[in-house]
Amino acid sequence: MATTTLTSEEIPPLLKRNHIVSGYRPLNQPSSYYFKSAFCSHNEVINVWTHFVPAVVLILFFLIPELRSDLPRVPVLVLYMGIACLLLGSSSAHLLHSRSPIDHIFWFLIDFSGIALFGVSIGLQRFACNQEMGLLARIAYLPSLLAVVLGLQFLSSCYLFVCRPHWKYRLELRMLTCLFLAIWLYIPLLHRYWVSSESEDEGLALHTKAFLWLLYSGIFMGGHVPERFAPGKFDIFGYGHQLFHLCINMLAWNLCEAADMDCGASDGSINKPINAVILGVFVLSFVYIVFVLKNLMGRAKDLKYD
Repeated sequence: MATTTLTSEEIPPLLKRNHIVSGYRPLNQPSSYYFKSAFCSHNEVINVWTHFVPAVVLILFFLIPELRSDLPRVPVLVLYMGIACLLLGSSSAHLLHSRSPIDHIFWFLIDFSGIALFGVSIGLQRFACNQEMGLLARIAYLPSLLAVVLGLQFLSSCYLFVCRPHWKYRLELRMLTCLFLAIWLYIPLLHRYWVSSESEDEGLALHTKAFLWLLYSGIFMGGHVPERFAPGKFDIFGYGHQLFHLCINMLAWNLCEAADMDCGASDGSINKPINAVILGVFVLSFVYIVFVLKNLMGRAKDLKYD
């Protein structure tokens, strides 16, 4: 299948990437066209595969082996499911968003949903495998986690994307809320940073590396590096969002390895009350996200996007 691509002057502003001049797919094609475009050259194809391939690796080499183990660890499974949602939501969004402005809105809301479930899953896994938090901290952490992830980060990002997509500070606000969320996710680990060194605690070192990969990803995502220095030169391969994807893959890999070290066999049983709680919270988070998406898509269909 040969794909005819367009320039940034030939597509709606909503679908344009900063400093990316060419490689855009035509609008209003059959759905099959966009699925087939996964095997053609355009400015989203690398984004599709840089998250789809890691999703397959995660499922085959992390999720399935954990499910088939003698005692699957619920906190680890929740983390793996959250990462899978992130990767598959992102890959799907980059593959299918180009059909129209309303498709763009829908599929990137799916992307944001994957990010939210990813954030929830990290907090739940760290909370469940932490033995050092005091009673009050344990009572307060889950409600605060949901408020930060589903309220502050997810809801604000989705609302602005649907209702104020061209607001000049939208990306900056989204990145700030992501950074605040990332810091909040480290609260269950604070005791370990106080009492241990990373040389003594291999899992803690992996958590630190994950945070560093998040910071690196922000440079490429927010700074539009390197394409801002040479518009049109990185349209197909090498622009900042593609490098952002690679950083997120490294972040996810470090989280998987850290969770494997942090969660012992005794943390696994579904009969353990805390595991039933985190599984229920993850499911309720999914239900809430579906509710938000349904309402925001109803709002989006009433708006006119250029």
